[in-house]
Amino acid sequence: MLLTNSVLWRRTLIGCLLVSSLIPLMAARAQVATAPIMPDTKTLGHSHAALAAVLPAGIKPYYASELTALYAARHNQPLWQDRDAIQQFQQQLAELALSGVQPQFITWAQWLTNPDISAMARDVILSDAMLGYLQFVTGVEQNGENWLYNGKPYRLASPPALAVEHWQHAVNDGSILRFVAGLAPQHPQYLKMRQALKTMMTDNHPWPQLNGSESLRPGQLSDDIPALREILRRSGMISPAPATPLPTADNMPADVRTPPPVTAAQQSAVVSPAADSLRPSASTSDPAVVATVDPQDKVFTPDLVDAVKRFQSWQGLTADGVIGRQTRDWLNVSPQTRVTLLALNIQRLRLLNNRINTGIQVNIPNFSLVYYQQGAEVLSSRVIVGRPSRKTPLMRSALSSVVLNPPWNVPTSLVRQDIVPKAMHDPGYLQRNGFTVLSGWSSDAEVIDPGTLDWGMITPTHFPFRLRQNPGVNNALGRYKFNMPSSDAIYLHDTPNHNLFLSDMRALSSGCVRVNKASDLANMLLQDAGWGDSRVSATLKQGNTTYVPIRHQIPVNLFYLTAWVADDGKPQFRTDIYNYDSTIKVGVKSLANAQRLLQ
Repeated sequence: MLLTNSVLWRRTLIGCLLVSSLIPLMAARAQVATAPIMPDTKTLGHSHAALAAVLPAGIKPYYASELTALYAARHNQPLWQDRDAIQQFQQQLAELALSGVQPQFITWAQWLTNPDISAMARDVILSDAMLGYLQFVTGVEQNGENWLYNGKPYRLASPPALAVEHWQHAVNDGSILRFVAGLAPQHPQYLKMRQALKTMMTDNHPWPQLNGSESLRPGQLSDDIPALREILRRSGMISPAPATPLPTADNMPADVRTPPPVTAAQQSAVVSPAADSLRPSASTSDPAVVATVDPQDKVFTPDLVDAVKRFQSWQGLTADGVIGRQTRDWLNVSPQTRVTLLALNIQRLRLLNNRINTGIQVNIPNFSLVYYQQGAEVLSSRVIVGRPSRKTPLMRSALSSVVLNPPWNVPTSLVRQDIVPKAMHDPGYLQRNGFTVLSGWSSDAEVIDPGTLDWGMITPTHFPFRLRQNPGVNNALGRYKFNMPSSDAIYLHDTPNHNLFLSDMRALSSGCVRVNKASDLANMLLQDAGWGDSRVSATLKQGNTTYVPIRHQIPVNLFYLTAWVADDGKPQFRTDIYNYDSTIKVGVKSLANAQRLLQ
C-alpha cells in the first residue's frame, strides 16, 4: 500500500484538526443559530421539499439524504457564502473531473457551469460535490492504488462523519477558505502542475496528426511535414532553445557505445498514451490546423530535425531526430490530452512525500532512481523496470542489506516461463549459465546433477526443483543486490548487461528494478556501514557471497508518475507503460466545463 511519511503526517494533521475542532464546535453550536443535530421528521421533510424546489428538473443530488439533514440543521440557509472558497473548491473539483477517476465529478462540473442554475441550487450542488470530495480526500491514502491506477471508477460512498463535522465547523466559524485549501494536494509540485494545466488548456484548437506509418529520417520527403512543423511550433520546439535535461540523465559507461536492437516484442510491449487517448479529428489540410504552406515544403529539414530532438528529450525519448512510432505517437498527443494527464497525476501527488529527507525514489515510467540524503540529491541513475506482463509494483519499503556477489534463487514463475523451456531444448543451458539444481527450498536442500534429470518426464509446470544461479559475471543480479522486505519478492539489483540502459523504453525486467549505477549506490551504502574501497574490491574479487547490514534503513518508494513539472518550469510527460492512465479518456469529456471552473 502506498503509505508515506507525509501521508502519515497528513492523516495525523487531519485527525488533529478534526478532533480539535470538536471543542470549539460545541461552544459554537451554543452561539450559532442552528437546528438540533438530529432534526425531526417534519423538519427533514420540509428541508427535502425545499431543496427539491430550488433544483432544476433532471438534477438529482447524489447525497440527497445527507444534504437534507445538513440543510435542515441550518434552516435551509446557504453553506457557501465565501466567493474565494467557492472558486478554490471549484478549481479542485475541475482537476478531479479532468482526471476521470470518478465520472460523478464530471457531472458536478457540468451542473456548476449550467447558467440556468440559481444561487441556492448552486449552493446545494457545491455541498453535494463537497461530500463526494471529502470521501475522496479522506480515502485516497488507503485506497490510492485502486482508485488512481485501476482504470475503473471507484465506488462513491458517504464521507467520514468527522470530516463532514469539520467542514460544518469551518462554515460556522468563517474558516471555509482555509479548510478548502487544505483539501488540495500539499506536494510542492501541485501549484506548478496546476499552472501548467491551465496554460495548456488555452490551446484548444484542433491538433494536427501525423498519418505516416514509416519512420521519417532527416532529409526525407513526407506529406506529414506541414503538420509536423505546426505541432513543433505549438509545442514550443521550433525556436532554438536548450533542450530540457532529463531528470534522470546520467553518464553511461565508457565501454557502452551502441544501443541494442529493439525487438518487435519490445516495441509492442510499450504503449504510448497517444495510442489509447482521444485524438481530435483533424486533417493536415484543414486551414484551421495547419497554415498554408508551399506544396514543395515536404522535406524533413535540419531545423525540423533539431526541433524533433528537443521534443524527444522533452518526452524522455532518445534524441536521435528520427520520427519512429514512439515519437510519432507523442507528437500526435494534443494539449487537451496532456491536460488530463496532468490532472490525473495531480491526484497521484497525494500518495507521495511532500518533502524528502533521506531515501530512494524510483519513478517507474520515468525509468529513474534518485537517492536523497538529508534532502539533497546524491545519486541519479537510470533503471530498468518490469515489462507490462510482469509489472513492477507500486510499493514502499526500506533497504535492509547490501549483498555482494549475490546468488540468484530463480522465482518459480520464471523457472516455469523462462528457464525450463530453454533447458528442455538445450540440455547444457543450466550448466553453461551457472545454474545449480536443488531438491527444494530448505537450507539443507541437496544439489542435484542436471545430467541425471529425466527431461522426458519434465514440463514447465512440473519441475519440482529449485534453481539457483551462482555468483559470477553472468549472474542475472550482477555484483550487487539491495534487499528490502517485499511480499512480491521485489528488490533493486545490478545487472551484467548495461547496454540495455541505453534504450529509452526500459520496461524489460521480470518485475525487479535493475540499477545502472548499482556500484555507486552500493559504495555509498557500504561506506556508511564502515566498508572501505579496498575491502569492497577484495570481496568482489574473492567472489564469495557477503551480506552487509545497513546501519540505518533507507526508505525506498516505487511510484508511478507520468506527468510532472521540471525545475525549468516545463511540464514533463512519460509513456504510460502499464496502461494506468486510461481514465483520461473519461476525463477529457470534462474539458470545456473544467476550463470555465478553472478561470
